[in-house]
Amino acid sequence: MKKLILIPFLFFGAVIFAQGHYPGGGMNRENMPKDALVKGIIKSEITKLPVQFANAALFSLRDSSVVAGAVADENGNFILENLPYGRYYLVIDFIGFYKKTISDIKLFPQKKAFDAGTVLLKDASENLDEVVVSGERNLVEYKIDRKVINISKNINSSGGTLVDALENAPSVQVDIDGNVTMRGSSNFQVLIDGKPSVLDANDILQQIPASAVENVEIITNPSVKFDPDGTTGIINIIMKKTHKSGLTGVVNASIGTGDKYSTDFLLNYRTKKVGFYVGANYGDRSSLGTGNSLRTTLLDDTTNYLESTSERTHQRKYYSVKGGVDFYLNDNNTLSLSGRYGYFGFGMSSVSDIYEYTLPLSTDYYTINDGTFEIGGGFYSGNVDYKHNFAKKGHEISFSANYSVRSGGIESTVSETETDATFLNAVSESKYKTFQDRGRDRWRIKVDYTYPINEKSKIEAGYQTRLLNAKGDYEYENFINGSWIKDENVSNDMIFTRNIHSLYTSYSGEFAGFTYMAGLRGEFTDRIINQITSGEKYPINRFDFFPSLHLSKQLSKTDQMQLSYSRRVNRPRHWYLNPFPGYSDSYSVRQGNPALLPEFIDSYELSYNKRIKKSFFNLGAYYRQTNNSMNRIQQLQDDGRILYTFANLDKEFAYGSELSGNFQFFKWWTLYANLNLYSYNLEGETGITTNQQSFNYDAKINSTFMFLKNSRLQINGFYNAPTVTTQGNREAFYVFSAAFRQEFFKKKLSVVLRANDIFKTGKYVTDTEGLNFSSHDEMLREAPVFMLSLSYKINNYKQKRGERNDDTGDEGEGMM
Repeated sequence: MKKLILIPFLFFGAVIFAQGHYPGGGMNRENMPKDALVKGIIKSEITKLPVQFANAALFSLRDSSVVAGAVADENGNFILENLPYGRYYLVIDFIGFYKKTISDIKLFPQKKAFDAGTVLLKDASENLDEVVVSGERNLVEYKIDRKVINISKNINSSGGTLVDALENAPSVQVDIDGNVTMRGSSNFQVLIDGKPSVLDANDILQQIPASAVENVEIITNPSVKFDPDGTTGIINIIMKKTHKSGLTGVVNASIGTGDKYSTDFLLNYRTKKVGFYVGANYGDRSSLGTGNSLRTTLLDDTTNYLESTSERTHQRKYYSVKGGVDFYLNDNNTLSLSGRYGYFGFGMSSVSDIYEYTLPLSTDYYTINDGTFEIGGGFYSGNVDYKHNFAKKGHEISFSANYSVRSGGIESTVSETETDATFLNAVSESKYKTFQDRGRDRWRIKVDYTYPINEKSKIEAGYQTRLLNAKGDYEYENFINGSWIKDENVSNDMIFTRNIHSLYTSYSGEFAGFTYMAGLRGEFTDRIINQITSGEKYPINRFDFFPSLHLSKQLSKTDQMQLSYSRRVNRPRHWYLNPFPGYSDSYSVRQGNPALLPEFIDSYELSYNKRIKKSFFNLGAYYRQTNNSMNRIQQLQDDGRILYTFANLDKEFAYGSELSGNFQFFKWWTLYANLNLYSYNLEGETGITTNQQSFNYDAKINSTFMFLKNSRLQINGFYNAPTVTTQGNREAFYVFSAAFRQEFFKKKLSVVLRANDIFKTGKYVTDTEGLNFSSHDEMLREAPVFMLSLSYKINNYKQKRGERNDDTGDEGEGMM
């Protein structure tokens, strides 16, 4: 496997080595001193924000040969050094902007430096005299430290949520239930405009409509400025905003087969001194599914078999309202206030026919299990942000405060009816229900400071405090003689408190042609689990360090190499730690592990980026080692129930290679493709020695056909290869979808028809083995699903480009 990963890099390394340097400017300059330079700053003409990664190329005025090239940094700065004397012209361009040329640049001994100053690029999709000129953007763009998915380019996500948009994202996998993982792990952070989400990662991805999002950033190796939580990194959601003055907005609505409805709107009003926005969304989506399973257990020389067939209904309901105001106090000071209020809910009802028998033969049992599972509650959050720019360019300080509250929890009700072999005639019935409180409130206060030493280097530092209080109360009730009776032997109360104080600093600059950023973050964690019912307390006080390093080398105008490292942490959630058992049916029990340790991750990445005209591809290799790997495990108890709990394995390894690219074969056909190859290893003890290893791969493709100016057809698909789990394996599955978009009234109105899982191949099959037990499970979701979506822009609404909020946030429900 390691040799397989190295082969592409050896090949592309040879290609890079074989490439020559930029040619001269049309005359023989071999003996001429090369001590001149050209520099400048690239910004958007409308937003006045830096255009990161814009291209600056210097050409000879005599024969138009390329002399040198550079890519703008995060502040829009570029510099071309070691230039021979002569006459040149400078061309600056970037996707989505018009090209700009600066003519007749003269470099000679008396004037070795040319400062282009601030170069303003005009947005290529600006409405000019009612004629719309569109600058095409790729579905996926690759930045120095992140991958950016442009949601508007994914027609198949129209009318859906962010989960639909991420099905074709690099480094991300989506299962048939819409659960998202990054490079095989479900432990990652989700941020909204760089700030923490009130909801869990998968809940927020299932709730936010794709139509309300400008782009999504996939950050697999974040710097120390970000919180270190999450095994595989960060998904940062950039919501749509507008830079246009006056009133603008967008309204979206969709309807789908199987009772699927959603709608959302966003309105903006902006003047030179103040900007307002308000938005809301509502969704009600149902989906059907079927499943079957076989569980085998061995106790006292008797084998017990449990066969089950089930029908399931999933329903997700949500709504939220958000609003905010930005005060542009002056050129150096900005104050922003924002808030969000809403409700989230996910429910599942299932009816299962269960047949239980043993060998040697004994009495057979037939049971109908009718259960409901609901998780939901209200939430609200408020934000205050302030930024001050000092006189020196790039010298700034910012302050942010966030407070959020989440209520509600998980409620389940189970009715178990013993029947005859026909499943029609009831013999006896038992009912019970449970409720687990998931309420919490959280503060997050942060200060960031940036000081530029010179044009190429700067120091960043900051402080952050995170204060979390969470409930873990658990109630268990039996239905006896027509009344619900609380079981005091199982019900319990728990309070979880965790405070984290962080300091970080980083230094970035250039050396020997390399751009680098090195940083160190220190975190002190004060945590206590107060199990009120038992009177036990589990405190932790610890200090941890999290270094990071990023290196990049611009090999040529079209080629770049990057290397990065970061140390991360994944803290157990508080319900992972509660030692009291919880019951969901007669066949299983769940229990936390208060001795569970956080897992620490060392992550390394190496990547190569290349542009070929309008096409682009990225080749990357990565290695990730997780110590104290947290895993959910199953164990057979003496009473025949399966215990679900959590344990630390010794180590977990993942290493692989990812190849992806955007290709434009013709003006009417673009293609995005991604292939991820990786090896996955698990080592440790789960009652028996675990040494699981598998070679895995997943592939994605997105093909867009633009036959007419306002018509597009898009076909996409993904394939997830078989993989191992902690105690078993999961079979492969694949899904294909298609969408067609038609725009009307000068692109103010768009209509999209899409079909998901056209061939009904989204089947989920797993096998699990442990000491004296095994299980086989199959699930099939509703398919195909058809959606019709409408979107209308008010006053030619257009979202901002180029602006990025690098605030960081909590990991949602992650605990330590």
